[in-house]
Amino acid sequence: MIGKQIKGTGFQGCLNYVLGKKDAALIGGTMCGQTPEELATEFAIARQLRPSLKVVVFHASLSVASTEKLENSEKNDQRWLAIAANYMKAMGFDNSQYAVVKHSDTEHDHIHIVASRIRLDGGVVDDSWDYYKSQEAIRQLEQNYNLETVTPSWETDKRAPTTGEHRQLKSKGDKSVRVQLQDIIDEVTQDNPSMPEFVERLQQQGVEVQVGLTRNGFSKGISYNLDGVALSGTQLGKAYTFYGLQKHRGVSYDKGRDSAIIEALMQPQHLAMAPGEAEENELESPLSEPAATAPLTPATAIKLELPPSEPAATTPLTPATANELEPSQSELTETALTTPATANELESPQSELAATAPATPATANELELQLSILPEKNENQWQKVRSHLATEYSLPLELLDKLHSYSWLYADRSEKAVFTGRTLDGEAWEAFILDERGNWTTTYPLPSEAAFWVATTGEIERAVITCNPIEALSILLIELENNPNNSATELTTIYIGIERASQLPTQFLQELDSVLIALAEDSQLAQNALALLPNAEVVSPQSSWNDIWTQLIEREQRSHRQNNQQHKQQNPNIELD
Repeated sequence: MIGKQIKGTGFQGCLNYVLGKKDAALIGGTMCGQTPEELATEFAIARQLRPSLKVVVFHASLSVASTEKLENSEKNDQRWLAIAANYMKAMGFDNSQYAVVKHSDTEHDHIHIVASRIRLDGGVVDDSWDYYKSQEAIRQLEQNYNLETVTPSWETDKRAPTTGEHRQLKSKGDKSVRVQLQDIIDEVTQDNPSMPEFVERLQQQGVEVQVGLTRNGFSKGISYNLDGVALSGTQLGKAYTFYGLQKHRGVSYDKGRDSAIIEALMQPQHLAMAPGEAEENELESPLSEPAATAPLTPATAIKLELPPSEPAATTPLTPATANELEPSQSELTETALTTPATANELESPQSELAATAPATPATANELELQLSILPEKNENQWQKVRSHLATEYSLPLELLDKLHSYSWLYADRSEKAVFTGRTLDGEAWEAFILDERGNWTTTYPLPSEAAFWVATTGEIERAVITCNPIEALSILLIELENNPNNSATELTTIYIGIERASQLPTQFLQELDSVLIALAEDSQLAQNALALLPNAEVVSPQSSWNDIWTQLIEREQRSHRQNNQQHKQQNPNIELD
């Protein structure tokens, strides 16, 4: 059996899709409605229990091979309803609304389940590790209903033995060090230990472990040494990287609780990372730490943690008029929206960023080359560039100021916006230059994997590739708006803006579970990127991502003005003592 899950914000569109397919049939669930409109109305009633929850839709599909479909249609439907009920109970939806729809448009017999995350008692179904929980539930259903067993995805994240390793095992009966390490790690993680317990258990088994942590507890990778052979987690397989251990082996890690203990466990060891093997899928880059940790919603005032030299200001996320974009911090504060908000904190001061910088100091020649690549800064022009980006592209002032504070965005002498292209180690080797007419130029004297990028906080699991910095920032804002809770269960994402496919950190991206090429499908850039990343998914926008973001902002502004007008009209009816 194969299962997939999607979370969303609106029931009507999802119901129109699942019930609009040819031969689609509503076969059961916990609801009374029979049409998309009736079901959406029913969902809306329960939604009033949690009106502020936006990501409320849970949409799952379950499918079996065509050979496993029961010939008797009625019995087949009854079996699907029983499977759906057991699956939803295992996923925590035993007290929630859901509808089960069977599709017959493919050779695989399959159902769709549309459910509300709002429980009828007013609680919310926890979506933490929902993919992992779904896989466990499916494995159990396969046993209960005698269905074909599919290998769990996390088992496939173990690097298979090579031909040489097979030959060694057959001729000498010896396992390679790589296979031995995989077996040991599998054994010591069976009871879901904490990361310090995991490290200590490996040490007791004679395995030296080196965990690279930044100053504030973020991982830069993990490697293992057995019998003098050092291997990185990536060399063992995705399940053995620092993040993979948490996702696929159930090892828990809490920075505040564990980082100091891990550092203490490292003290007696002098194991270096495997030669030439940085953990590509676990590189901790500067913006992995100063990332957007809460939604940048248009109706939300955002509080930023600026470096000590810059006073924090709470300003509106909505695009401002030219008159509102004066440089005075006090005036910016006066124009802030008064609606209460969850703080969006782009974390970590410069001292923390320094902890993730390459350990090797740049040579004088490298510094001179970098200076020749990047246009000269002109702080006198920054306010003009800042105002232009906010009014023309609807980019939040706070986000612009944060990028500027780290020199990832600045103004040059010609009043142009300069976005720096950086490697994953944070070295600036390129500049994306935007003029007032919206034209882009770049500087790149040497080939390098330097692109403009930003990332949300955590171990990067997903990447979105766009065609320039404005597009990268726009899709970041769109996704944060559509995920207002920005919970830790969402995939930590890096948003990349490139001009050429050669700028992509290909090896790093190939290690990720999900890569989206958010470019026009027929563009040469999309085709070149797909050639480097054949497993990536192409998501082609109908217009630019910035146009979509701007339209979203404008809708929010209209709604905000309407709410204010209604409030003013109601004020005369309020009686005060």
